[in-house]
Amino acid sequence: RVLSCLHSYCVQCITKLHIEDTTFIICPTCNHSTTLPTGRVTSLPRNIRLSQETKLDTVLSKVTSSSSPCDSCDENSPIAYCTECDQLLCNVCWDAHQKLKLLRSHSSFSLKEAENMSRDRLIKMLPSSYFSSSFLSRTCPYHDDQTLDLYCQQCNIPVCIKCSGISHKDHPVHQVSQQIIQNKEEIQQNLIVIHLAQQNLKNVMIAGEEMKEKINAHKIEVDTTIR
Repeated sequence: RVLSCLHSYCVQCITKLHIEDTTFIICPTCNHSTTLPTGRVTSLPRNIRLSQETKLDTVLSKVTSSSSPCDSCDENSPIAYCTECDQLLCNVCWDAHQKLKLLRSHSSFSLKEAENMSRDRLIKMLPSSYFSSSFLSRTCPYHDDQTLDLYCQQCNIPVCIKCSGISHKDHPVHQVSQQIIQNKEEIQQNLIVIHLAQQNLKNVMIAGEEMKEKINAHKIEVDTTIR
């Protein structure tokens, strides 16, 4: 979780720092005081980036570890990893995995391939869902029993239904899915503008090169006439 001083700690550590019957926490790094929104440690916002990196490290460690057994049968040594099931699979289970109609389309790779891969290469092998906030959690940081299904257009952040009636009361909100579509359309429009700007720049550069060639040719012509 993130404190107001922007230092991050796991929930277990912050819980140890929290003095019972108080509504604040003192950061052990800078001694800054952070007020707990609802008096609970879990009400502090998540450090999404750090959580993402931690999860990725766990996955990468699992893939590169030689001591883990097959996640499916718990018996044989794994030879492959299914990125969508997040499972290490032995030869028998991987073969069955590829034959089942519901699972054969899953993205997977052999552990032998992973042995010589760099971290960046391994990350590229993971599906894009590993890098989205839904891969971590869509739970509201202030209300653990609610999901972030709404989007506050005034604050430009996803909120839960409880937040929309409390801290975002009277703010214009709509469904997150609607906002995603809107953002996608805006990105596509921006890409079109960027593409046109790139084409215009290319045309200007071509015209500049043509003008340069004409100037050089004219210079040569003048030099020849003078001689």
